[in-house]
Amino acid sequence: MLRCTLLICATVAAFSASAQESGRPKATIDFSLYPYQRNVKDDVDFSITMNATLPGRFSYFGYVNIKGVATSGSASFARSEQNFRYAMSDKLPVDLNFQGVLVGGNGDDFYQLGFSWRVHDTAGWRDFFDRINLIYRMNFHLKRYSVDDADAWQMEHFFKMTFPKLSERLYLSGFVDQTFNESLPDTLPSSPIIAEVQLGMRMFDHFYAIAEYRINQRRVGDEQNLAIGIEYKVRW
Repeated sequence: MLRCTLLICATVAAFSASAQESGRPKATIDFSLYPYQRNVKDDVDFSITMNATLPGRFSYFGYVNIKGVATSGSASFARSEQNFRYAMSDKLPVDLNFQGVLVGGNGDDFYQLGFSWRVHDTAGWRDFFDRINLIYRMNFHLKRYSVDDADAWQMEHFFKMTFPKLSERLYLSGFVDQTFNESLPDTLPSSPIIAEVQLGMRMFDHFYAIAEYRINQRRVGDEQNLAIGIEYKVRW
Protein backbone atom coordinates (compact mmCIF):
# COMPACT_ATOMS: atom_id res chain seq x y z
CA MET A 1 0.00 0.00 0.00
CA LEU A 2 2.94 2.38 0.60
CA ARG A 3 4.00 2.02 -3.04
CA CYS A 4 0.45 2.75 -4.15
CA THR A 5 0.15 5.82 -1.91
CA LEU A 6 3.44 7.31 -3.12
CA LEU A 7 2.40 6.72 -6.71
CA ILE A 8 -0.91 8.56 -6.23
CA CYS A 9 0.74 11.53 -4.48
CA ALA A 10 3.41 11.91 -7.17
CA THR A 11 0.81 11.76 -9.93
CA VAL A 12 -1.49 14.35 -8.37
CA ALA A 13 1.49 16.69 -7.87
CA ALA A 14 2.43 16.35 -11.55
CA PHE A 15 -1.17 17.11 -12.56
CA SER A 16 -1.29 20.26 -10.46
CA ALA A 17 1.93 21.54 -11.99
CA SER A 18 0.77 20.96 -15.57
CA ALA A 19 -2.63 22.54 -14.91
CA GLN A 20 -1.10 25.82 -13.75
CA GLU A 21 0.33 26.50 -17.21
CA SER A 22 -3.06 27.33 -18.70
CA GLY A 23 -6.50 28.42 -17.64
CA ARG A 24 -8.13 25.55 -19.52
CA PRO A 25 -8.46 22.07 -17.97
CA LYS A 26 -5.40 19.97 -18.68
CA ALA A 27 -5.74 17.22 -16.12
CA THR A 28 -8.45 14.89 -14.82
CA ILE A 29 -8.64 12.42 -11.97
CA ASP A 30 -11.54 10.01 -11.39
CA PHE A 31 -12.25 8.20 -8.13
CA SER A 32 -14.44 5.11 -8.63
CA LEU A 33 -15.95 3.00 -5.84
CA TYR A 34 -17.81 -0.27 -6.55
CA PRO A 35 -19.64 -1.54 -3.43
CA TYR A 36 -21.64 -4.07 -5.48
CA GLN A 37 -19.86 -7.01 -7.14
CA ARG A 38 -22.25 -9.52 -8.65
CA ASN A 39 -20.14 -12.62 -9.34
CA VAL A 40 -16.59 -12.03 -8.08
CA LYS A 41 -16.78 -10.56 -4.60
CA ASP A 42 -13.02 -9.99 -4.26
CA ASP A 43 -12.67 -8.11 -7.56
CA VAL A 44 -11.28 -4.56 -7.77
CA ASP A 45 -13.67 -2.24 -5.95
CA PHE A 46 -11.77 1.07 -5.90
CA SER A 47 -9.93 2.75 -8.78
CA ILE A 48 -8.15 6.02 -9.39
CA THR A 49 -7.82 6.95 -13.05
CA MET A 50 -5.69 9.89 -14.19
CA ASN A 51 -5.06 11.87 -17.40
CA ALA A 52 -2.85 14.89 -18.02
CA THR A 53 -1.63 16.98 -20.94
CA LEU A 54 2.04 17.70 -20.33
CA PRO A 55 4.40 20.21 -21.96
CA GLY A 56 6.21 19.46 -25.21
CA ARG A 57 3.76 17.03 -26.91
CA PHE A 58 3.83 14.70 -23.91
CA SER A 59 0.75 13.29 -22.21
CA TYR A 60 0.08 10.96 -19.31
CA PHE A 61 -2.49 8.28 -18.50
CA GLY A 62 -2.52 5.95 -15.53
CA TYR A 63 -4.63 4.11 -13.03
CA VAL A 64 -4.39 2.40 -9.65
CA ASN A 65 -6.68 -0.53 -8.79
CA ILE A 66 -7.30 -1.59 -5.19
CA LYS A 67 -9.27 -4.51 -3.77
CA GLY A 68 -11.23 -4.81 -0.52
CA VAL A 69 -11.96 -1.14 0.14
CA ALA A 70 -15.75 -1.47 0.16
CA THR A 71 -16.29 -5.23 0.00
CA SER A 72 -14.08 -6.66 2.76
CA GLY A 73 -12.69 -3.60 4.51
CA SER A 74 -9.16 -4.95 4.07
CA ALA A 75 -7.62 -2.95 1.25
CA SER A 76 -4.83 -4.40 -0.88
CA PHE A 77 -3.02 -3.13 -3.97
CA ALA A 78 -4.04 -5.01 -7.13
CA ARG A 79 -2.53 -3.38 -10.22
CA SER A 80 -1.39 -0.09 -11.70
CA GLU A 81 -0.49 1.06 -15.20
CA GLN A 82 1.46 4.24 -15.93
CA ASN A 83 1.65 5.51 -19.53
CA PHE A 84 3.73 8.36 -20.91
CA ARG A 85 3.03 9.27 -24.53
CA TYR A 86 4.80 11.49 -27.02
CA ALA A 87 2.98 12.83 -30.09
CA MET A 88 5.37 12.39 -33.00
CA SER A 89 3.82 15.07 -35.22
CA ASP A 90 0.91 17.50 -35.35
CA LYS A 91 -0.12 15.85 -38.62
CA LEU A 92 0.21 12.18 -37.66
CA PRO A 93 -2.26 10.56 -35.21
CA VAL A 94 0.50 8.37 -33.77
CA ASP A 95 2.11 8.58 -30.33
CA LEU A 96 5.13 6.79 -28.95
CA ASN A 97 4.20 5.08 -25.68
CA PHE A 98 6.05 3.89 -22.59
CA GLN A 99 4.05 1.80 -20.13
CA GLY A 100 5.01 0.64 -16.65
CA VAL A 101 2.89 -2.09 -15.05
CA LEU A 102 2.94 -2.71 -11.30
CA VAL A 103 1.27 -5.93 -10.14
CA GLY A 104 0.22 -6.78 -6.59
CA GLY A 105 0.57 -10.16 -4.88
CA ASN A 106 3.01 -12.56 -6.53
CA GLY A 107 2.89 -10.81 -9.90
CA ASP A 108 6.02 -9.46 -11.55
CA ASP A 109 6.25 -5.81 -12.57
CA PHE A 110 7.17 -5.15 -16.20
CA TYR A 111 7.62 -2.34 -18.74
CA GLN A 112 6.55 -2.02 -22.36
CA LEU A 113 7.41 0.13 -25.35
CA GLY A 114 5.26 0.69 -28.40
CA PHE A 115 3.03 3.16 -30.16
CA SER A 116 -0.54 4.39 -29.98
CA TRP A 117 -2.78 5.12 -32.98
CA ARG A 118 -5.52 7.71 -32.45
CA VAL A 119 -7.95 6.21 -34.94
CA HIS A 120 -10.56 8.93 -34.37
CA ASP A 121 -7.98 11.60 -35.27
CA THR A 122 -6.98 10.03 -38.60
CA ALA A 123 -7.42 12.08 -41.77
CA GLY A 124 -10.46 10.97 -43.73
CA TRP A 125 -12.06 9.38 -40.68
CA ARG A 126 -12.11 12.36 -38.29
CA ASP A 127 -15.47 13.75 -39.45
CA PHE A 128 -17.16 10.36 -39.10
CA PHE A 129 -15.94 9.86 -35.54
CA ASP A 130 -16.92 13.43 -34.64
CA ARG A 131 -20.45 12.84 -35.93
CA ILE A 132 -20.96 9.77 -33.74
CA ASN A 133 -19.10 11.34 -30.78
CA LEU A 134 -16.63 8.46 -30.53
CA ILE A 135 -13.01 8.43 -29.42
CA TYR A 136 -11.14 5.26 -30.40
CA ARG A 137 -7.48 4.48 -29.78
CA MET A 138 -5.37 1.37 -30.49
CA ASN A 139 -2.17 0.71 -28.54
CA PHE A 140 0.52 -1.70 -29.67
CA HIS A 141 3.08 -2.61 -27.00
CA LEU A 142 5.63 -4.43 -29.10
CA LYS A 143 8.57 -4.81 -26.70
CA ARG A 144 8.30 -6.02 -23.11
CA TYR A 145 10.98 -5.82 -20.42
CA SER A 146 10.30 -8.34 -17.66
CA VAL A 147 11.80 -11.24 -15.72
CA ASP A 148 9.65 -13.67 -17.72
CA ASP A 149 7.82 -13.44 -21.06
CA ALA A 150 10.21 -10.98 -22.67
CA ASP A 151 8.79 -12.03 -26.07
CA ALA A 152 5.23 -11.16 -25.10
CA TRP A 153 3.48 -8.27 -26.79
CA GLN A 154 0.12 -6.63 -26.29
CA MET A 155 -2.65 -4.98 -28.27
CA GLU A 156 -5.13 -2.65 -26.56
CA HIS A 157 -8.32 -0.98 -27.70
CA PHE A 158 -9.85 2.00 -25.91
CA PHE A 159 -13.08 3.83 -26.69
CA LYS A 160 -15.34 6.50 -25.23
CA MET A 161 -18.68 7.54 -26.65
CA THR A 162 -21.08 10.30 -25.61
CA PHE A 163 -24.73 10.78 -26.54
CA PRO A 164 -25.48 14.54 -26.67
CA LYS A 165 -28.76 14.07 -28.55
CA LEU A 166 -30.00 11.68 -25.89
CA SER A 167 -28.44 13.18 -22.76
CA GLU A 168 -25.37 15.30 -22.00
CA ARG A 169 -25.01 13.32 -18.77
CA LEU A 170 -24.48 9.89 -20.37
CA TYR A 171 -21.31 8.19 -21.59
CA LEU A 172 -20.07 4.73 -22.54
CA SER A 173 -16.38 3.81 -22.34
CA GLY A 174 -14.22 0.74 -22.18
CA PHE A 175 -11.14 -1.16 -23.24
CA VAL A 176 -10.05 -4.56 -24.53
CA ASP A 177 -6.51 -5.84 -23.81
CA GLN A 178 -5.09 -8.96 -25.48
CA THR A 179 -1.60 -10.35 -24.82
CA PHE A 180 0.31 -12.68 -27.14
CA ASN A 181 3.33 -15.01 -26.77
CA GLU A 182 3.11 -15.37 -22.99
CA SER A 183 4.15 -18.52 -21.13
CA LEU A 184 0.84 -19.50 -19.54
CA PRO A 185 -0.64 -22.56 -17.81
CA ASP A 186 -2.63 -24.94 -20.02
CA THR A 187 -5.80 -23.93 -18.18
CA LEU A 188 -5.65 -20.42 -19.69
CA PRO A 189 -6.31 -19.31 -23.28
CA SER A 190 -3.17 -18.84 -25.36
CA SER A 191 -3.94 -15.11 -25.81
CA PRO A 192 -6.13 -14.10 -22.84
CA ILE A 193 -8.40 -11.06 -23.00
CA ILE A 194 -9.15 -8.54 -20.27
CA ALA A 195 -11.99 -6.14 -21.05
CA GLU A 196 -14.25 -3.62 -19.32
CA VAL A 197 -17.25 -1.64 -20.53
CA GLN A 198 -18.51 1.15 -18.29
CA LEU A 199 -21.82 2.99 -18.55
CA GLY A 200 -21.89 6.27 -16.62
CA MET A 201 -24.57 8.82 -15.85
CA ARG A 202 -23.86 12.15 -14.15
CA MET A 203 -26.21 12.53 -11.19
CA PHE A 204 -25.19 15.94 -9.80
CA ASP A 205 -22.09 18.15 -9.74
CA HIS A 206 -19.11 15.83 -10.36
CA PHE A 207 -20.78 12.63 -9.11
CA TYR A 208 -21.70 9.80 -11.49
CA ALA A 209 -23.56 6.52 -11.17
CA ILE A 210 -21.58 3.79 -12.96
CA ALA A 211 -22.10 0.17 -14.01
CA GLU A 212 -19.15 -1.84 -15.28
CA TYR A 213 -19.19 -5.19 -17.08
CA ARG A 214 -15.84 -7.00 -16.82
CA ILE A 215 -14.21 -9.93 -18.60
CA ASN A 216 -10.98 -11.45 -17.30
CA GLN A 217 -9.92 -14.66 -19.05
CA ARG A 218 -6.99 -15.05 -16.65
CA ARG A 219 -9.49 -15.80 -13.87
CA VAL A 220 -10.58 -19.34 -14.68
CA GLY A 221 -14.15 -20.05 -13.59
CA ASP A 222 -14.85 -16.41 -12.75
CA GLU A 223 -14.21 -14.75 -16.08
CA GLN A 224 -17.22 -12.40 -15.96
CA ASN A 225 -18.32 -9.86 -13.38
CA LEU A 226 -20.67 -6.90 -12.99
CA ALA A 227 -19.70 -4.02 -10.71
CA ILE A 228 -21.97 -1.10 -9.77
CA GLY A 229 -20.93 2.01 -7.91
CA ILE A 230 -20.27 5.74 -7.90
CA GLU A 231 -17.59 7.94 -9.43
CA TYR A 232 -16.28 11.41 -8.60
CA LYS A 233 -14.55 13.33 -11.40
CA VAL A 234 -12.14 16.23 -10.83
CA ARG A 235 -10.97 18.60 -13.59
CA TRP A 236 -8.15 21.15 -13.60
